[in-house]
Amino acid sequence: MLETMLVINFLGMILIPIIAGFYFARKFKLSWKLFLAGGLTFIASQVLHVPLVVALTSTFQSWGVVAYALILGLLAGLFEETARYILFTFILKKSRTWEEGIFIGLGHGGAEAIIFGVLAGLTFVNMLVYRTVDLSTIPSIPPEQLELAKQQVAAYWSTPAYLAILGAVERLFAICLHVALSVMVMYGVASKKYIWFWLAVLWHTAIDAGAVYLAQNISMVALEGVMGVFAIISIGIVLWLQPRFPKLTTEMSEQIENTEPSAEVN
Repeated sequence: MLETMLVINFLGMILIPIIAGFYFARKFKLSWKLFLAGGLTFIASQVLHVPLVVALTSTFQSWGVVAYALILGLLAGLFEETARYILFTFILKKSRTWEEGIFIGLGHGGAEAIIFGVLAGLTFVNMLVYRTVDLSTIPSIPPEQLELAKQQVAAYWSTPAYLAILGAVERLFAICLHVALSVMVMYGVASKKYIWFWLAVLWHTAIDAGAVYLAQNISMVALEGVMGVFAIISIGIVLWLQPRFPKLTTEMSEQIENTEPSAEVN
């Protein structure tokens, strides 16, 4: 049973964004280039973000749990929302519809989910091997770390089955967040109401900081319940912004027409 749930978990991380991508691409006739752009934007945002967090983690942790959580959340918000802002401002200048914002957000959150899914799949395969062999015969495990490795393998295979699928659930909730953030930043850039960029940073910070802090104080199931609430609110933000996009598109078209030189009448 545990093996089945673990497989469902990492396959879910990989397949959820892909299936959602196919649905939106077909329903709204969207180019997969937008999905890819969202995914590459996530990867680009981590080039500086991840090394900075790794380098300063020990310092952040010494400041206490609350400060540590807030700083990690703020860094995630600043790096990822800035990457989105650059994408919409300088690269996807013509992408201004609500549907495109969703699709790009699916690509952003989907890339993260797929990466985590591949890593979870590799871990599953490794643990299958480690469970069936004598760990002392594996050259990559130093003798001084042999006991620790045995404990890690034992802990992995003693995970309750219902907990094994939480990774996929978490990625689903995270995708909802990324969709909302992409729509928020796109709306801010298109409407020139840049407060929406900062609202996206704030929302991202609140969710990530909350997750880091709560992970040390409540159970994993309860934590995912809280993340589920955040995901529902994120979907609400997306739906609330939807009717504003057609009006925005109309206003932009009118501005373009008004700035075009009138044809001379002979």
